[in-house]
Amino acid sequence: MNRTASPPDDTVDPSELASLRQQVAQLNTLYHLSTLLAAHRDLQQVLDVAARSAAEVMQVKAASIRLLDDRGEELYIKAVHNLSTQYLNKGPVLVKDSDLYRRTIEGNIEYVENMSTDKRILYPQDAKREGLVSVLAAPMIYQGRPTGVIRLYTGTLRRFTELEINLLRAIAQLLAAAIEHARLDAARREHRQIERQLHMAADVQRRMLPSKMPNVPPFDIAARYSPSFELGGDFYDFIPLEDHLGICVGDVVGKGIAAGLLMASVRAALRAYAQDIYDLDEVISRVNVALTRETLDREFATLFYGVIDPATLRMTYCNAGHEPPLLWREGHFSRLKEGGMIVGIDPEQKYVKRIVELQANDILFLYSDGLPDAQNFDQQRFGRQRIEAAIRDMTNGTAHDIVNHALWEMRRYVGLNQQIDDTTIVALKVGLPA
Repeated sequence: MNRTASPPDDTVDPSELASLRQQVAQLNTLYHLSTLLAAHRDLQQVLDVAARSAAEVMQVKAASIRLLDDRGEELYIKAVHNLSTQYLNKGPVLVKDSDLYRRTIEGNIEYVENMSTDKRILYPQDAKREGLVSVLAAPMIYQGRPTGVIRLYTGTLRRFTELEINLLRAIAQLLAAAIEHARLDAARREHRQIERQLHMAADVQRRMLPSKMPNVPPFDIAARYSPSFELGGDFYDFIPLEDHLGICVGDVVGKGIAAGLLMASVRAALRAYAQDIYDLDEVISRVNVALTRETLDREFATLFYGVIDPATLRMTYCNAGHEPPLLWREGHFSRLKEGGMIVGIDPEQKYVKRIVELQANDILFLYSDGLPDAQNFDQQRFGRQRIEAAIRDMTNGTAHDIVNHALWEMRRYVGLNQQIDDTTIVALKVGLPA
């Protein structure tokens, strides 16, 4: 018996077709948003498109995206679709005042059937005036940290399907990642800008240091400066004073930009007063008063300032709390420590000056605390004894040899351990008078 096969039924349930089309539209929205995130770094553009796209694909009246402030206390508007300025200005949204927002940023999908009657809504009358009825909210969370909330608003009572809820959750996750990436990108740009500024500031600071060593027979002079960061608080300077030469080494508290600015201020004050005032103790007193007047209590500096006379080999100096320079003479060291306390603390501080009669073959070694305080991996300091040993090794060398050898010995001792402070060295070797 022959039987004729029935033709296949090509009819499709209209509701199933509509659901399929909606799913395709939702997938297209996710694809569009992910493509936008990959192509653009403008966070505002991404959020604006996300608010509009979410509203359109979910077929709702409006959408809003609020971000959590740095304190985690307030949610502020960042992007909207089809919401009036009047509604947006209705008042602040504080997390502590809204159980609905609090639960959302904790990771829950929140639904409100009617905004004008639900007691969880902060501004029900404003929502009614705006024509907003139902709302669906999803948290934007990145690696466990809430960043904001996305909300969809309808103009009529509406319940959302599981598919729509999952779509909004996926959009919120994409946006949370986009917000974090945008913040990281902004931080990287800011870091690069700061680095450029630091390079410029470091260049200015390097130009403040003497470009060449002074030629003042019978003295052989050399110096080295090694900052621990790009900007440092150490400095050295040589100040021409008619037939004399001023030599100073300073060290301001701290590191980085603040220390660099303070260093420039101390150097400028010292140079200004040194040109017009003869007595060293008065010069340092003026620097101290100026620094105390212009800085905070925690901002201060150590300073050694000496003036040498090439004709008589006499040096007058004042040490304001600085590491005492070492004077090598005939196999023995002495320390030049007379003067007074650090500058920038007590405007009434009195300073004293001392005179040293230099002799041929003397070595004057000035340095900042970065040299003795340098530590190896066992946290042991380089110390003054190793400094003295390095000078002894080079008593027959030039001032340049002495400086380089001391710095080399310190670096060899420290090894690969990170340098924690700036290091400044100035060496002066006395030759035979002409």
